[in-house]
Amino acid sequence: MWFFDLFTRVFIFHWINPSQVHASIWLSRVASQQALLQDENRPNVNNHEAGIVTPLAGPCASYEFPDVICIREYGSRIQGDFERKVRNVLGDSDTYGSTVMPHEPSFDHVSNASFLVFDQQIAPTILGTSPSVDFMFKIEDVSHEGPLYVPETNELYFSRLQRHYLPQLVVDLNADPPALSERLADPPIYAGAGARYHKGLIYYVTISGHENLQGHHFRPGLYTLNITSGKSEALLNNYYGYYFNGADDLDIDSNGIVWFTDNTSTSDYGRPCHVNTQAPQINVGTYRFDPSTGYVSLVEDTLTEPNGVAFSPDQRTLYLTDTGAGEAIISPHISPAPSITLNSTKQRTVYAYDVSPDRLSLRNKRPIYYAMDYVPDGIKVSKEGYIVTATGHGVDVLTGDGRPLVRALTNFTVINMAFTGDEVWAVGKGGVARIRWDLRAPEAEWS
Repeated sequence: MWFFDLFTRVFIFHWINPSQVHASIWLSRVASQQALLQDENRPNVNNHEAGIVTPLAGPCASYEFPDVICIREYGSRIQGDFERKVRNVLGDSDTYGSTVMPHEPSFDHVSNASFLVFDQQIAPTILGTSPSVDFMFKIEDVSHEGPLYVPETNELYFSRLQRHYLPQLVVDLNADPPALSERLADPPIYAGAGARYHKGLIYYVTISGHENLQGHHFRPGLYTLNITSGKSEALLNNYYGYYFNGADDLDIDSNGIVWFTDNTSTSDYGRPCHVNTQAPQINVGTYRFDPSTGYVSLVEDTLTEPNGVAFSPDQRTLYLTDTGAGEAIISPHISPAPSITLNSTKQRTVYAYDVSPDRLSLRNKRPIYYAMDYVPDGIKVSKEGYIVTATGHGVDVLTGDGRPLVRALTNFTVINMAFTGDEVWAVGKGGVARIRWDLRAPEAEWS
């Protein structure tokens, strides 16, 4: 009877200040929110033992529902039968919100949410008072990668991974609204999959491989771009004569050492669209590169497809993502290579490693998070020490040990994101979004 009464209250009139919500929807929204809030105030500890049905999704105190939705007990108990139909489509896979739950009508609101909250105590410190997810630009329906913020010019750079597309895309954050334009490096930086800003230079890792494109040759590796002169320079373009497969992402430690991943999925992503015409030659791996000496060393080779890279704020921990659920054809005899296939049963994991005291190696590998959606692609770490990772139609915020706290939802597949002062900008397949909340970049992000 109580469960039936909860959902009939949606139609009961409750007073509220009409200026807080749109006049056409405030009545039903407030009624449902008050009903769910009443449920939220009931003791959760004994609900299961007492046979009381607690809605899986409900309002969060101090936030508007359903823009911000709290997921009870990490969604661990779904009432009645349910089904999440697997959709192994690259860039458009199934989502947590696509789960069909006939006996959890509250979960229907998830499709209209901007944020999902898994920890109600910590969430306010992440979301702040007025969080928002804004769709800023519709762009080509191809992958976009390597976003980074340049503080001197207050601009966001990112790359388009498309055949013969050589410029970088630049968002001018000084304009109101922000303006999107193209900018071409000299020589061009082709298909920059990962980027970081360090001491006045943009450091790019690239997946491009082409013998002759507009008078230039391109190989996967590590490059820098001087934003003042527009000049680029190669720092690393081979491993003792071998081509790298597809240098995917990077981070730079306080000593200026570059740690980057090299995988086959980016190489074979490039081959079908001719971003990379060369089949893989070496195993996948994570590398440590010292620009002062030119020495590059392998520090990790156990992941299926090493992808995102990020240090913790104290730089004692390195986080890597494994996107092995994206399976590539690596045979040089198959050309053009077919597109990557997605297999949801394979690796979709964030790993943590301890950095050795001499900062030469990694140890104590441990899985800390298996992505709830798609794969964990790009990864960053906030000043507070929270992991921020792109996972399909959204961005997950995790504790340092991988526990989900908040998920920001988008209407496109997010591949990577960057802090821009007091915001996070997410880029991906077909879109650019701005996330406003209270997370901040670590102090070393733009050093």
